[in-house]
Amino acid sequence: MSITCHLRWRTTFTFGLARATALSCVFAVGLLMSACGEKAAPRRVTIGVVNYVPVMNAVFDGFKERMKALGYVEGQNVTYLYSGVLDPKTDAIEQEVQAQKERKVDMMLAIGTRPAQAAKKTFAGTDVPIVFAPVINPVEEGLVASIARPGGQITGVQNGDTLPKSLEWLHAIVPQAKKINFIYHPRDGVSLTSLKSLQAVAPAIGVELVAIEAAGSADAAALIEALPRGSALFLAPAPSLFPMEPLLAAASNRGIAVGMNNAVYLMNKTLMNYGAEYSEIGRQAARMADQILKGSKPADLPVETPEYALTVNLQLAKQIGVEVPDAIVNQAHKVVR
Repeated sequence: MSITCHLRWRTTFTFGLARATALSCVFAVGLLMSACGEKAAPRRVTIGVVNYVPVMNAVFDGFKERMKALGYVEGQNVTYLYSGVLDPKTDAIEQEVQAQKERKVDMMLAIGTRPAQAAKKTFAGTDVPIVFAPVINPVEEGLVASIARPGGQITGVQNGDTLPKSLEWLHAIVPQAKKINFIYHPRDGVSLTSLKSLQAVAPAIGVELVAIEAAGSADAAALIEALPRGSALFLAPAPSLFPMEPLLAAASNRGIAVGMNNAVYLMNKTLMNYGAEYSEIGRQAARMADQILKGSKPADLPVETPEYALTVNLQLAKQIGVEVPDAIVNQAHKVVR
């Protein structure tokens, strides 16, 4: 071997050894950081948020809380574009989603069915991911191809149909009520979907569902005031009936047992409620958003379902003269005493 070749070989070997040593150090540092629980800071992102239901602000609150825990600190590496609760009209929601697109958001958080539908339509053809939280029937609403394989750029948390089980719980608490009244708005999609679901299950439970049409919250409260004392009433949290507090106050004054689904925020004002907490739905959506921002594709992330909880209000039961069986109290996740 010539002196020149020998020098070249030594230089190449030395450089290679140094490079390998450096890479080993980097790898070792990475292992050390991992062992210590440190995570690389998430990249800076802008998330557009659209919501049209006041009580759903709890979803956004839960979302931000979990995102912060995951390393997304508002004002540092994440910016939320949120215009507050919108008018429920489709045009207003679509205009807001379009405005979010023009501001070049990195991700959309669609709170509710209408925002999710508007986001899917507006962002079609782009690579902007969409997370919905919650939607009741994402497949039927045309948002995803299937629960297990959403396809496209959208996935999220579905708030499944808790109406049948909710009606069953109400009947178990007040079995003497052979008729259960249901107030609905004829042009509210949530009301009509709820009515259809309840009508399908009522006969199997052994009750007659009495559908009562209302034009809004004030009209609904007046209709409740006209119900016989001691009646049973089921209310679904439909946007057209907000605010619902006046309806519950009217029912309480008449000694009427009220059951609801997915309205944990009103658990102090209803006899029973069966559903998921909105803030928990938001936290669940945040975990999915984090997965997407770190490289997962929405198309491959199955739609998730939150945990449901039964809440029983013994305080209100005593006030309206209803005795809740111990067997039901023992099964409740939350009891208001």
